[in-house]
Amino acid sequence: MLGRVETERFGTWPLMIAMIVVIFGALALPAGSTAASKWSVVQLPAKQLEGGYADQVPLNSVSCPSPKLCVAVGALDTVAVSQSPSAGRDSWRVNYPKYAEPNQSCLEEEGVPPASCSFPRGSLDGVSCASESLCVAVGYEGSVYVSAAPTAGSWSIGSPYQGPGAPHLTGVSCPSASLCVAVSGGNGSARGRVFTTTSPTAGQWQSSPLGDSPDLRAVSCTTNFVCVAVAKGGRIFVSANPTGGAGSWREVGSPTQRDLEGISCVAAFLCAAGDGGGNILTSTDPGGSNFSETNGGGSVQITGVSCPTTTSCVAVDNNADVLTSTDPGGGPTAWTFENLVPFEAEPADHGQFVKNALWGVSCPSTSLCVLVGANSRIFNAADPFASPGGSAPATGSRKRPRTHLVFAEGFWKSAVTRHRRVKARFRFYSRDGARGFECRRDRGPWRRCQSPLRYWVAIGRHTLRVRAVGATGLRGPAATLRFRVEHRVST
Repeated sequence: MLGRVETERFGTWPLMIAMIVVIFGALALPAGSTAASKWSVVQLPAKQLEGGYADQVPLNSVSCPSPKLCVAVGALDTVAVSQSPSAGRDSWRVNYPKYAEPNQSCLEEEGVPPASCSFPRGSLDGVSCASESLCVAVGYEGSVYVSAAPTAGSWSIGSPYQGPGAPHLTGVSCPSASLCVAVSGGNGSARGRVFTTTSPTAGQWQSSPLGDSPDLRAVSCTTNFVCVAVAKGGRIFVSANPTGGAGSWREVGSPTQRDLEGISCVAAFLCAAGDGGGNILTSTDPGGSNFSETNGGGSVQITGVSCPTTTSCVAVDNNADVLTSTDPGGGPTAWTFENLVPFEAEPADHGQFVKNALWGVSCPSTSLCVLVGANSRIFNAADPFASPGGSAPATGSRKRPRTHLVFAEGFWKSAVTRHRRVKARFRFYSRDGARGFECRRDRGPWRRCQSPLRYWVAIGRHTLRVRAVGATGLRGPAATLRFRVEHRVST
């Protein structure tokens, strides 16, 4: 996902470039600093837990059937509803519907260590509102929440599957009151299934297992007759008859093998998805196999996409970046991005959580988009397709900048000394607008550094790794130089 590591050696001329890059990098704005952003943010109250603890839960999905209703869902059975999503924190009402104990959570699955389980109990991962009077949410432990009155906080809770294990429901799409489609992924025996119902409030679902059990992650239906589901490994499945069983779904060609996490289809004329490299996949013929891929400046997992019209799309990723376009199929220069929260990962013992991630987006129109993510944050913009506060990324730019090791003064792969150590000096730079660098010497920790890097090196074999830090705080892939210092005995 980070791209290949590049290590290059040049002549003298790149040293001047390196010095210029370092000087400009030192003058760059801090991560997250931009001109005035069009996005405003609120944070929901923390959920009170047993023992006096509180948790600022992640919000995983949001659906806004109109500017007068938005429903967001997240971990620990969290459901937040607003009839005026741009009116601030007080406009959001939070409740926690009770649910039955699940058949199985990812904490209990064989071969899944707790540290890598990013789905705590009660994790609601998808929500779709066909209208202001029908919303359906699905959970990773197989629960389905249905409400005909979401503003009243009334939800019925059931499950579409009674087999062994749990269908880890990762996405849902309700294009009308007469069709809802949910998909399952993750680990376990019930993954790779499509669940459909023509009467969501009745709680009767049909289960259709797809061949070889793909890890399905999201689904979007433009009408009752066009649905597209995406999965890990870049797989894409389409159906013109979603209630017709497993045989009505077929896999189409995909330009990527990276994981797909979000999908949005509009009026059967446009589908847009995002992959694990920050790339946007689009198709004007979703039933065909002509999805094309373009990089909008990203390098991390696209987690959600929403296209209110065929000429406007918003995508979010797990680094709190927002990518917008009024020409989704127009190539890299047609997309701009803005970072809303600088990168900050959780400590290693907290698993794979990311503290600044955005997980979901919903745009009921071109004049309102709502984003949800980590730490119970909700963003909204009344003019989401205006130019962002920062500048648009140049063609081919990436938020994970690459580093080039240029020169080791006095030697490159080896050095000889009559003493016990030598003083080495290394130069490096990045063409991608890095705001700083980090270096790791042998097995030591990563530390901030700058070019030229000077330090004493003892006799023996050594490794120097250098990585650039991007404008949003993401670390790029490390450039690596392995060398040795030999001892020459005087004669």
